[in-house]
Amino acid sequence: MRTSGPGVQIFDLVGSNEPLKNSIRASLVIIGQGSTFAPKKFSGEAFYYFLSGNGILVWHHDDTDLSYLIDNDTYAWLPGAHRHSFENTGEGPMRCFVVTCQTNDSYKMRDGSVKKLDLLKPTGRKLADSFYGFEIQGTRRLLGGGYQLFSPGKAQNDHSHDEEIIYLVRGEGKLVIGSTEFELTAGSAALTPKNIKHRLINTGHDMFGYIVLEFGQECKR
Repeated sequence: MRTSGPGVQIFDLVGSNEPLKNSIRASLVIIGQGSTFAPKKFSGEAFYYFLSGNGILVWHHDDTDLSYLIDNDTYAWLPGAHRHSFENTGEGPMRCFVVTCQTNDSYKMRDGSVKKLDLLKPTGRKLADSFYGFEIQGTRRLLGGGYQLFSPGKAQNDHSHDEEIIYLVRGEGKLVIGSTEFELTAGSAALTPKNIKHRLINTGHDMFGYIVLEFGQECKR
């Protein structure tokens, strides 16, 4: 665990906090009541998913500071070179899953977005497989992702793709890579390398709910 200003705790989950070319890093950031998290600028892009809490994002773009409301299931991708900060204005801590990746390209003033998932649809109350996709455009390495839910007993087939990072929000299960099994519980994170076959299994009685993000080679825009 490390800190980033008063009342802000950062727990590194995947990768190192040292800047490495083309590296993908994931962390859980906890912003205490009344505190502000102001990430350092870097060359790349950042993805934020708020698991809980209420606050305000102040994002400097279009040559001004613009404010956005933040609550649970709000997500955003922002260029690392854009100045931004998150202020906790709620009655408890804000918890945010953060993934960053290095890039070499420059970003435009209007690159980035802030959205919110709607998980309260009627189908979201059932123990059934569901997928809620993230609306992401303009990124250089982040290809897309979403919030995936598997019902109890669900097991994926072996598959492979570009680099992928997951964060388990609820439930328990296994990540299987070849003959090796990794136990996953809520709060676990994992990165699967490109073209490595793997599968996920829900071994619990609850839904297996996880955030998934896929990353490719950097593309110029």
